[in-house]
Amino acid sequence: MMIWRHIVVIFGIFCVTSAKFTDLENFIRVIGSLNSSDSAISYLNGSVYGKQPGTNLQKLFNFEGYNINRKLRQQDGSFLSLSREFVVYRQPNTSQILQVWINKWTNKANEIFYVANDPVNAVLDSPSPSQTLPHYRPQYLVYNADIVLEYPNPLSPDKYGNYSAGPIYDSVELFAFFANYIDLFNRTDSSIPMTGTWMRKSEYLPWMEMATTAGGLYYTTMAWKCNEGEGLSCVADDIMQLIKKYYPKYEYAPSKEEEPNETSWTVFKKVVDQRREAGLPDIIIPEVNTTSNSRTMSNDVDDRVLNLLYSWPLSMAVNGSAWSEIPGKQSICLFNINGNFQFDLEHLPEYNGYRVQLDGFLIVRDPKTGMILKNFTNPITGKNNTLPKPIVGLDFVFSKDSFYTMDIPSSKVVGLLGAQSSEGSHNSWSVNMINLIFPYSELSKSPPSAHFYGTLGSFSSWPTWMEMDDVPGNIVVKLTVSK
Repeated sequence: MMIWRHIVVIFGIFCVTSAKFTDLENFIRVIGSLNSSDSAISYLNGSVYGKQPGTNLQKLFNFEGYNINRKLRQQDGSFLSLSREFVVYRQPNTSQILQVWINKWTNKANEIFYVANDPVNAVLDSPSPSQTLPHYRPQYLVYNADIVLEYPNPLSPDKYGNYSAGPIYDSVELFAFFANYIDLFNRTDSSIPMTGTWMRKSEYLPWMEMATTAGGLYYTTMAWKCNEGEGLSCVADDIMQLIKKYYPKYEYAPSKEEEPNETSWTVFKKVVDQRREAGLPDIIIPEVNTTSNSRTMSNDVDDRVLNLLYSWPLSMAVNGSAWSEIPGKQSICLFNINGNFQFDLEHLPEYNGYRVQLDGFLIVRDPKTGMILKNFTNPITGKNNTLPKPIVGLDFVFSKDSFYTMDIPSSKVVGLLGAQSSEGSHNSWSVNMINLIFPYSELSKSPPSAHFYGTLGSFSSWPTWMEMDDVPGNIVVKLTVSK
Protein backbone atom coordinates (compact mmCIF):
# COMPACT_ATOMS: atom_id res chain seq x y z
CA MET A 1 0.00 0.00 0.00
CA MET A 2 2.10 2.98 1.18
CA ILE A 3 5.24 2.37 -0.89
CA TRP A 4 6.46 5.96 -0.86
CA ARG A 5 9.66 5.31 -2.83
CA HIS A 6 7.56 5.02 -6.00
CA ILE A 7 5.61 8.30 -5.77
CA VAL A 8 4.87 9.81 -9.19
CA VAL A 9 4.41 13.59 -9.09
CA ILE A 10 1.27 14.48 -11.02
CA PHE A 11 0.55 18.08 -10.01
CA GLY A 12 2.77 21.11 -9.70
CA ILE A 13 3.74 21.75 -6.09
CA PHE A 14 1.93 24.41 -4.09
CA CYS A 15 4.57 25.42 -1.55
CA VAL A 16 3.06 25.46 1.93
CA THR A 17 5.28 26.81 4.68
CA SER A 18 4.94 28.76 7.87
CA ALA A 19 7.23 30.40 10.35
CA LYS A 20 6.88 27.40 12.67
CA PHE A 21 7.25 24.46 10.29
CA THR A 22 8.67 23.66 6.86
CA ASP A 23 6.41 22.16 4.20
CA LEU A 24 7.98 18.74 4.78
CA GLU A 25 7.34 19.03 8.52
CA ASN A 26 3.72 19.98 7.87
CA PHE A 27 3.38 16.96 5.58
CA ILE A 28 4.71 14.72 8.37
CA ARG A 29 2.30 16.34 10.87
CA VAL A 30 -0.59 15.49 8.53
CA ILE A 31 0.31 11.87 7.67
CA GLY A 32 1.95 10.98 10.99
CA SER A 33 3.69 12.80 13.84
CA LEU A 34 6.88 14.79 14.31
CA ASN A 35 7.24 13.11 17.72
CA SER A 36 9.33 9.99 17.11
CA SER A 37 8.10 8.41 20.35
CA ASP A 38 4.51 8.40 19.06
CA SER A 39 2.90 5.68 16.99
CA ALA A 40 0.46 7.33 14.59
CA ILE A 41 -2.46 5.21 13.39
CA SER A 42 -3.91 5.75 9.92
CA TYR A 43 -7.21 3.89 9.74
CA LEU A 44 -8.97 2.88 6.54
CA ASN A 45 -12.44 1.58 5.75
CA GLY A 46 -14.04 0.97 2.38
CA SER A 47 -14.81 -1.62 -0.26
CA VAL A 48 -13.14 -3.89 -2.81
CA TYR A 49 -14.74 -4.50 -6.21
CA GLY A 50 -13.97 -6.84 -9.07
CA LYS A 51 -14.47 -6.38 -12.78
CA GLN A 52 -13.94 -8.53 -15.85
CA PRO A 53 -14.13 -7.29 -19.46
CA GLY A 54 -17.69 -6.63 -20.60
CA THR A 55 -19.19 -6.97 -17.12
CA ASN A 56 -20.28 -4.53 -14.43
CA LEU A 57 -18.34 -3.78 -11.28
CA GLN A 58 -19.14 -6.28 -8.50
CA LYS A 59 -18.73 -5.58 -4.80
CA LEU A 60 -16.65 -8.39 -3.29
CA PHE A 61 -15.61 -7.28 0.20
CA ASN A 62 -15.56 -4.51 2.73
CA PHE A 63 -11.97 -3.66 3.59
CA GLU A 64 -10.93 -2.40 7.04
CA GLY A 65 -7.72 -2.01 8.98
CA TYR A 66 -4.86 0.33 9.74
CA ASN A 67 -1.28 1.38 9.21
CA ILE A 68 0.72 2.09 12.38
CA ASN A 69 3.74 4.29 11.77
CA ARG A 70 6.60 6.23 13.29
CA LYS A 71 8.53 9.08 11.67
CA LEU A 72 12.22 9.52 12.54
CA ARG A 73 14.00 12.76 11.63
CA GLN A 74 17.33 12.13 9.88
CA GLN A 75 20.49 14.25 9.99
CA ASP A 76 19.98 15.46 6.42
CA GLY A 77 16.51 16.82 7.28
CA SER A 78 14.56 13.94 5.73
CA PHE A 79 12.30 11.58 7.67
CA LEU A 80 12.48 7.81 7.88
CA SER A 81 8.95 6.42 7.89
CA LEU A 82 8.68 3.09 9.70
CA SER A 83 5.35 1.27 9.58
CA ARG A 84 3.44 -1.98 9.40
CA GLU A 85 -0.16 -2.49 8.26
CA PHE A 86 -2.97 -4.94 8.95
CA VAL A 87 -6.25 -5.07 7.01
CA VAL A 88 -9.07 -7.64 6.85
CA TYR A 89 -11.63 -8.55 4.20
CA ARG A 90 -15.23 -8.46 5.43
CA GLN A 91 -18.40 -10.05 4.06
CA PRO A 92 -20.15 -6.99 2.59
CA ASN A 93 -23.64 -7.76 3.95
CA THR A 94 -22.82 -9.03 7.45
CA SER A 95 -19.40 -7.38 7.94
CA GLN A 96 -17.95 -10.64 9.29
CA ILE A 97 -14.21 -11.05 8.86
CA LEU A 98 -13.73 -13.70 6.20
CA GLN A 99 -11.22 -16.54 6.29
CA VAL A 100 -12.61 -18.33 3.23
CA TRP A 101 -14.16 -16.82 0.11
CA ILE A 102 -16.26 -18.59 -2.49
CA ASN A 103 -14.85 -17.10 -5.67
CA LYS A 104 -17.58 -15.44 -7.73
CA TRP A 105 -15.86 -16.34 -11.00
CA THR A 106 -14.47 -19.84 -10.36
CA ASN A 107 -16.99 -21.04 -7.71
CA LYS A 108 -13.95 -22.37 -5.87
CA ALA A 109 -13.19 -21.90 -2.17
CA ASN A 110 -10.20 -19.60 -1.65
CA GLU A 111 -8.11 -19.26 1.51
CA ILE A 112 -8.06 -15.57 2.41
CA PHE A 113 -4.77 -13.97 3.43
CA TYR A 114 -5.18 -10.82 5.50
CA VAL A 115 -3.04 -7.81 4.62
CA ALA A 116 -0.24 -8.25 7.16
CA ASN A 117 2.68 -6.28 5.74
CA ASP A 118 5.73 -5.71 7.92
CA PRO A 119 7.69 -3.62 7.27
CA VAL A 120 6.38 -0.84 5.02
CA ASN A 121 9.16 1.73 5.21
CA ALA A 122 10.35 4.71 3.19
CA VAL A 123 12.56 7.78 3.24
CA LEU A 124 10.54 11.01 2.92
CA ASP A 125 12.79 13.86 1.78
CA SER A 126 10.11 16.10 0.23
CA PRO A 127 6.38 16.60 0.71
CA SER A 128 3.81 15.33 -1.75
CA PRO A 129 2.31 17.99 -4.04
CA SER A 130 -0.25 20.11 -2.21
CA GLN A 131 -2.97 22.65 -2.84
CA THR A 132 -5.42 24.71 -0.81
CA LEU A 133 -9.21 24.36 -0.99
CA PRO A 134 -11.00 26.44 -2.03
CA HIS A 135 -8.36 28.53 -3.78
CA TYR A 136 -10.05 31.88 -3.15
CA ARG A 137 -10.39 31.38 0.62
CA PRO A 138 -8.30 28.46 1.93
CA GLN A 139 -10.04 26.28 4.49
CA TYR A 140 -8.42 22.92 3.79
CA LEU A 141 -5.15 21.67 2.41
CA VAL A 142 -4.63 18.43 0.50
CA TYR A 143 -1.44 16.51 -0.19
CA ASN A 144 -1.75 14.19 -3.21
CA ALA A 145 0.44 11.11 -3.56
CA ASP A 146 -0.26 9.13 -6.72
CA ILE A 147 1.70 5.96 -7.36
CA VAL A 148 2.00 3.80 -10.48
CA LEU A 149 3.76 0.52 -9.71
CA GLU A 150 5.44 -1.53 -12.44
CA TYR A 151 8.07 -4.02 -11.28
CA PRO A 152 8.96 -7.74 -11.56
CA ASN A 153 6.25 -9.88 -10.00
CA PRO A 154 7.53 -11.69 -6.87
CA LEU A 155 5.27 -14.57 -7.93
CA SER A 156 6.92 -15.68 -11.16
CA PRO A 157 4.51 -17.49 -13.52
CA ASP A 158 6.81 -20.52 -13.91
CA LYS A 159 6.80 -21.32 -10.18
CA TYR A 160 3.48 -19.83 -9.04
CA GLY A 161 1.26 -20.19 -12.11
CA ASN A 162 -2.11 -20.29 -10.34
CA TYR A 163 -1.31 -17.17 -8.33
CA SER A 164 0.53 -15.01 -10.85
CA ALA A 165 -0.95 -12.57 -13.38
CA GLY A 166 2.33 -12.47 -15.29
CA PRO A 167 6.00 -11.49 -14.99
CA ILE A 168 5.23 -7.83 -14.20
CA TYR A 169 3.31 -6.57 -11.16
CA ASP A 170 1.02 -3.72 -12.22
CA SER A 171 -1.10 -1.47 -10.00
CA VAL A 172 -2.13 2.15 -9.37
CA GLU A 173 -2.64 3.77 -5.97
CA LEU A 174 -4.17 7.22 -5.53
CA PHE A 175 -3.80 8.88 -2.12
CA ALA A 176 -5.14 12.23 -0.91
CA PHE A 177 -4.51 13.54 2.63
CA PHE A 178 -6.75 16.45 3.72
CA ALA A 179 -6.17 18.67 6.76
CA ASN A 180 -7.77 21.80 8.18
CA TYR A 181 -5.75 24.74 6.85
CA ILE A 182 -6.25 26.91 9.96
CA ASP A 183 -5.27 24.07 12.32
CA LEU A 184 -2.17 23.32 10.29
CA PHE A 185 -0.84 26.88 10.52
CA ASN A 186 -2.16 28.06 13.90
CA ARG A 187 -1.47 24.99 16.00
CA THR A 188 1.97 23.82 17.10
CA ASP A 189 1.00 20.19 17.75
CA SER A 190 3.35 17.53 16.40
CA SER A 191 0.37 15.80 14.78
CA ILE A 192 -2.69 17.27 13.04
CA PRO A 193 -6.03 15.49 12.35
CA MET A 194 -6.18 14.06 8.83
CA THR A 195 -8.93 12.63 6.66
CA GLY A 196 -8.02 11.05 3.36
CA THR A 197 -9.12 9.05 0.37
CA TRP A 198 -7.45 6.01 -1.16
CA MET A 199 -8.28 4.45 -4.52
CA ARG A 200 -6.52 1.48 -6.05
CA LYS A 201 -6.52 -0.63 -9.21
CA SER A 202 -4.65 -3.92 -9.12
CA GLU A 203 -4.35 -7.43 -10.41
CA TYR A 204 -6.38 -10.13 -8.68
CA LEU A 205 -4.95 -11.05 -5.29
CA PRO A 206 -2.75 -14.16 -5.51
CA TRP A 207 -4.93 -16.15 -3.09
CA MET A 208 -7.86 -15.79 -5.50
CA GLU A 209 -6.06 -18.26 -7.82
CA MET A 210 -7.08 -16.37 -10.96
CA ALA A 211 -3.72 -16.68 -12.78
CA THR A 212 -3.87 -14.65 -16.02
CA THR A 213 -7.68 -14.27 -16.11
CA ALA A 214 -8.58 -10.91 -17.66
CA GLY A 215 -9.84 -8.24 -15.27
CA GLY A 216 -8.83 -7.06 -11.83
CA LEU A 217 -9.72 -5.37 -8.55
CA TYR A 218 -10.71 -1.82 -7.61
CA TYR A 219 -10.48 -0.44 -4.07
CA THR A 220 -12.04 2.71 -2.67
CA THR A 221 -11.72 3.73 0.98
CA MET A 222 -11.89 6.60 3.39
CA ALA A 223 -8.80 7.02 5.57
CA TRP A 224 -8.23 9.00 8.74
CA LYS A 225 -5.78 9.45 11.56
CA CYS A 226 -6.95 8.17 14.93
CA ASN A 227 -6.90 10.66 17.79
CA GLU A 228 -3.43 11.23 19.19
CA GLY A 229 -2.89 9.60 22.58
CA GLU A 230 -5.82 7.17 22.27
CA GLY A 231 -3.71 4.26 21.05
CA LEU A 232 -5.56 1.49 19.25
CA SER A 233 -8.95 2.30 20.77
CA CYS A 234 -10.13 3.34 17.30
CA VAL A 235 -9.57 -0.15 15.90
CA ALA A 236 -12.66 -2.39 15.51
CA ASP A 237 -13.06 -4.91 18.34
CA ASP A 238 -12.93 -8.01 16.13
CA ILE A 239 -9.77 -6.78 14.43
CA MET A 240 -8.16 -6.13 17.82
CA GLN A 241 -9.03 -9.68 18.89
CA LEU A 242 -7.03 -10.97 15.93
CA ILE A 243 -4.16 -8.61 16.67
CA LYS A 244 -3.87 -9.58 20.31
CA LYS A 245 -4.15 -13.33 19.63
CA TYR A 246 -2.14 -13.77 16.42
CA TYR A 247 -0.42 -10.51 15.41
CA PRO A 248 0.77 -8.73 18.61
CA LYS A 249 3.59 -6.84 16.89
CA TYR A 250 0.96 -4.80 15.02
CA GLU A 251 0.14 -3.05 18.30
CA TYR A 252 3.30 -0.97 17.85
CA ALA A 253 5.08 0.87 15.07
CA PRO A 254 8.59 -0.36 14.25
CA SER A 255 11.43 1.45 16.01
CA LYS A 256 14.23 0.61 13.56
CA GLU A 257 14.53 0.09 9.83
CA GLU A 258 14.27 -3.40 8.40
CA GLU A 259 14.38 -4.57 4.78
CA PRO A 260 12.90 -5.49 2.43
CA ASN A 261 9.40 -4.02 2.42
CA GLU A 262 6.56 -6.52 2.39
CA THR A 263 3.44 -6.61 0.21
CA SER A 264 0.50 -9.00 -0.02
CA TRP A 265 2.37 -10.69 -2.86
CA THR A 266 5.64 -11.24 -0.96
CA VAL A 267 3.83 -12.38 2.19
CA PHE A 268 1.80 -14.90 0.16
CA LYS A 269 5.00 -16.18 -1.49
CA LYS A 270 6.68 -16.71 1.89
CA VAL A 271 3.76 -18.74 3.22
CA VAL A 272 3.54 -20.89 0.08
CA ASP A 273 7.31 -21.49 0.09
CA GLN A 274 7.20 -22.52 3.77
CA ARG A 275 4.33 -24.91 3.10
CA ARG A 276 6.11 -26.47 0.14
CA GLU A 277 9.26 -27.01 2.21
CA ALA A 278 7.11 -28.71 4.88
CA GLY A 279 5.41 -30.94 2.29
CA LEU A 280 2.05 -29.22 2.75
CA PRO A 281 -0.35 -28.06 0.04
CA ASP A 282 -0.01 -24.45 -1.12
CA ILE A 283 -3.57 -23.63 -0.06
CA ILE A 284 -5.12 -24.82 3.22
CA ILE A 285 -8.82 -24.00 3.62
CA PRO A 286 -9.67 -23.23 7.28
CA GLU A 287 -12.56 -25.16 8.82
CA VAL A 288 -14.17 -22.01 10.19
CA ASN A 289 -15.20 -19.43 7.61
CA THR A 290 -16.09 -16.28 9.55
CA THR A 291 -15.66 -14.63 12.88
CA SER A 292 -18.64 -14.54 15.22
CA ASN A 293 -19.18 -10.77 15.10
CA SER A 294 -22.00 -10.29 12.62
CA ARG A 295 -23.98 -7.14 11.96
CA THR A 296 -26.21 -6.13 9.09
CA MET A 297 -24.65 -3.50 6.84
CA SER A 298 -27.19 -0.83 5.95
CA ASN A 299 -25.20 1.03 3.25
CA ASP A 300 -27.18 4.20 3.92
CA VAL A 301 -26.41 7.80 3.05
CA ASP A 302 -26.47 10.29 5.93
CA ASP A 303 -29.61 12.47 5.71
CA ARG A 304 -27.53 15.63 6.19
CA VAL A 305 -25.38 14.68 3.20
CA LEU A 306 -28.47 13.94 1.10
CA ASN A 307 -30.01 17.27 2.07
CA LEU A 308 -26.88 19.03 0.81
CA LEU A 309 -26.41 16.99 -2.39
CA TYR A 310 -30.08 17.22 -3.42
CA SER A 311 -29.77 21.02 -3.47
CA TRP A 312 -29.15 21.50 -7.17
CA PRO A 313 -27.22 23.19 -8.58
CA LEU A 314 -24.02 22.57 -6.62
CA SER A 315 -20.95 24.03 -8.28
CA MET A 316 -17.69 22.15 -7.73
CA ALA A 317 -14.19 23.21 -8.76
CA VAL A 318 -12.02 20.35 -10.02
CA ASN A 319 -8.36 19.98 -10.89
CA GLY A 320 -6.02 17.09 -11.41
CA SER A 321 -4.19 15.03 -13.99
CA ALA A 322 -4.43 12.16 -16.45
CA TRP A 323 -1.68 9.65 -17.03
CA SER A 324 -1.04 6.36 -18.73
CA GLU A 325 -1.05 2.87 -17.29
CA ILE A 326 0.58 0.40 -19.67
CA PRO A 327 1.72 -2.90 -18.11
CA GLY A 328 5.50 -3.14 -18.03
CA LYS A 329 6.08 0.51 -19.01
CA GLN A 330 6.71 3.62 -16.94
CA SER A 331 3.66 5.81 -16.51
CA ILE A 332 3.55 9.14 -18.38
CA CYS A 333 1.70 12.22 -17.17
CA LEU A 334 -0.38 13.04 -20.26
CA PHE A 335 -2.01 16.33 -19.28
CA ASN A 336 -3.33 18.34 -16.35
CA ILE A 337 -7.00 19.27 -15.99
CA ASN A 338 -8.98 22.01 -14.29
CA GLY A 339 -12.58 23.12 -14.56
CA ASN A 340 -15.97 23.26 -12.93
CA PHE A 341 -18.89 20.83 -12.58
CA GLN A 342 -22.54 21.19 -11.62
CA PHE A 343 -23.30 18.24 -9.33
CA ASP A 344 -26.82 16.77 -9.50
CA LEU A 345 -27.91 13.80 -7.35
CA GLU A 346 -31.08 11.82 -8.00
CA HIS A 347 -32.49 8.89 -6.04
CA LEU A 348 -33.53 5.93 -8.22
CA PRO A 349 -36.10 3.90 -6.23
CA GLU A 350 -36.65 1.40 -9.03
CA TYR A 351 -32.92 0.70 -9.16
CA ASN A 352 -32.44 0.98 -5.40
CA GLY A 353 -29.57 3.33 -5.99
CA TYR A 354 -28.50 6.82 -7.04
CA ARG A 355 -27.71 8.74 -10.18
CA VAL A 356 -25.02 11.43 -10.28
CA GLN A 357 -24.80 13.87 -13.18
CA LEU A 358 -21.75 16.09 -13.61
CA ASP A 359 -22.13 18.82 -16.24
CA GLY A 360 -19.56 21.49 -16.88
CA PHE A 361 -16.24 22.18 -18.56
CA LEU A 362 -12.70 20.84 -18.33
CA ILE A 363 -9.62 22.70 -19.55
CA VAL A 364 -6.63 20.59 -20.63
CA ARG A 365 -3.16 21.93 -19.85
CA ASP A 366 0.40 20.97 -20.65
CA PRO A 367 1.75 19.15 -17.55
CA LYS A 368 5.12 20.95 -17.76
CA THR A 369 4.24 24.51 -18.78
CA GLY A 370 0.64 24.78 -17.56
CA MET A 371 -0.38 26.27 -20.91
CA ILE A 372 -3.90 25.56 -22.21
CA LEU A 373 -3.81 22.99 -25.01
CA LYS A 374 -5.89 23.05 -28.19
CA ASN A 375 -4.10 20.06 -29.70
CA PHE A 376 -2.40 17.20 -27.91
CA THR A 377 0.93 15.74 -28.98
CA ASN A 378 0.59 12.16 -27.79
CA PRO A 379 3.86 11.09 -26.07
CA ILE A 380 2.96 7.42 -26.53
CA THR A 381 2.04 7.33 -30.23
CA GLY A 382 3.70 10.52 -31.43
CA LYS A 383 0.45 11.58 -33.13
CA ASN A 384 -1.00 15.07 -32.96
CA ASN A 385 -4.54 14.61 -31.61
CA THR A 386 -7.36 17.15 -31.74
CA LEU A 387 -8.79 17.69 -28.27
CA PRO A 388 -12.58 17.40 -27.83
CA LYS A 389 -14.69 20.40 -26.88
CA PRO A 390 -14.23 21.43 -23.24
CA ILE A 391 -17.94 21.00 -22.42
CA VAL A 392 -18.53 17.65 -20.74
CA GLY A 393 -21.48 15.73 -19.31
CA LEU A 394 -21.01 12.66 -17.14
CA ASP A 395 -23.78 10.34 -15.97
CA PHE A 396 -23.09 7.72 -13.28
CA VAL A 397 -25.52 5.23 -11.72
CA PHE A 398 -24.57 3.71 -8.37
CA SER A 399 -26.18 0.68 -6.73
CA LYS A 400 -27.22 1.12 -3.09
CA ASP A 401 -24.38 -1.03 -1.71
CA SER A 402 -21.83 1.03 -3.64
CA PHE A 403 -22.94 4.54 -2.57
CA TYR A 404 -22.87 5.06 1.19
CA THR A 405 -21.53 7.22 3.99
CA MET A 406 -19.56 6.56 7.15
CA ASP A 407 -19.19 8.72 10.24
CA ILE A 408 -15.60 9.60 11.22
CA PRO A 409 -15.73 11.20 14.69
CA SER A 410 -11.95 11.61 15.13
CA SER A 411 -11.90 13.93 12.11
CA LYS A 412 -15.36 15.39 12.80
CA VAL A 413 -16.48 14.58 9.26
CA VAL A 414 -18.81 12.29 7.32
CA GLY A 415 -17.28 10.46 4.36
CA LEU A 416 -19.17 9.43 1.21
CA LEU A 417 -17.92 6.58 -0.99
CA GLY A 418 -19.25 5.69 -4.42
CA ALA A 419 -18.06 3.25 -7.10
CA GLN A 420 -19.59 2.22 -10.43
CA SER A 421 -18.64 1.07 -13.91
CA SER A 422 -19.88 1.77 -17.42
CA GLU A 423 -19.61 -0.12 -20.70
CA GLY A 424 -19.68 1.60 -24.08
CA SER A 425 -19.36 0.81 -27.75
CA HIS A 426 -16.19 -0.63 -29.32
CA ASN A 427 -15.17 -2.34 -26.05
CA SER A 428 -14.87 0.98 -24.21
CA TRP A 429 -15.21 0.85 -20.42
CA SER A 430 -14.69 2.91 -17.29
CA VAL A 431 -14.60 2.43 -13.52
CA ASN A 432 -15.50 5.63 -11.65
CA MET A 433 -15.14 6.49 -7.97
CA ILE A 434 -16.37 9.39 -5.85
CA ASN A 435 -14.97 9.97 -2.36
CA LEU A 436 -16.30 13.12 -0.68
CA ILE A 437 -15.68 14.54 2.80
CA PHE A 438 -18.28 16.63 4.68
CA PRO A 439 -17.10 18.40 7.86
CA TYR A 440 -19.68 18.37 10.67
CA SER A 441 -19.53 22.17 10.83
CA GLU A 442 -20.52 22.45 7.16
CA LEU A 443 -23.42 19.98 7.34
CA SER A 444 -25.28 22.33 9.67
CA LYS A 445 -25.13 25.19 7.14
CA SER A 446 -27.53 25.95 4.34
CA PRO A 447 -26.53 24.12 1.12
CA PRO A 448 -25.45 27.24 -0.82
CA SER A 449 -22.91 28.22 1.85
CA ALA A 450 -21.73 24.70 2.87
CA HIS A 451 -18.32 23.45 1.77
CA PHE A 452 -17.14 19.90 1.10
CA TYR A 453 -14.19 18.39 -0.72
CA GLY A 454 -12.76 15.08 -1.91
CA THR A 455 -11.55 13.04 -4.85
CA LEU A 456 -12.93 11.78 -8.16
CA GLY A 457 -11.05 8.88 -9.74
CA SER A 458 -11.50 7.15 -13.08
CA PHE A 459 -9.82 4.19 -14.73
CA SER A 460 -10.94 3.74 -18.34
CA SER A 461 -10.12 2.62 -21.84
CA TRP A 462 -8.26 5.14 -23.97
CA PRO A 463 -10.52 8.01 -25.12
CA THR A 464 -11.45 7.75 -28.80
CA TRP A 465 -9.79 11.08 -29.62
CA MET A 466 -6.41 9.69 -28.50
CA GLU A 467 -6.49 7.09 -31.34
CA MET A 468 -4.93 4.34 -29.22
CA ASP A 469 -7.19 1.34 -29.84
CA ASP A 470 -4.16 -0.82 -30.66
CA VAL A 471 -2.24 0.17 -27.49
CA PRO A 472 -2.66 -2.03 -24.39
CA GLY A 473 -3.44 -0.42 -21.06
CA ASN A 474 -5.72 2.41 -19.99
CA ILE A 475 -5.90 6.02 -18.87
CA VAL A 476 -6.07 7.05 -15.19
CA VAL A 477 -7.65 10.34 -14.13
CA LYS A 478 -7.67 11.78 -10.61
CA LEU A 479 -9.38 15.05 -9.74
CA THR A 480 -9.42 16.93 -6.45
CA VAL A 481 -12.85 18.51 -5.98
CA SER A 482 -14.12 21.24 -3.69
CA LYS A 483 -17.43 22.99 -3.21
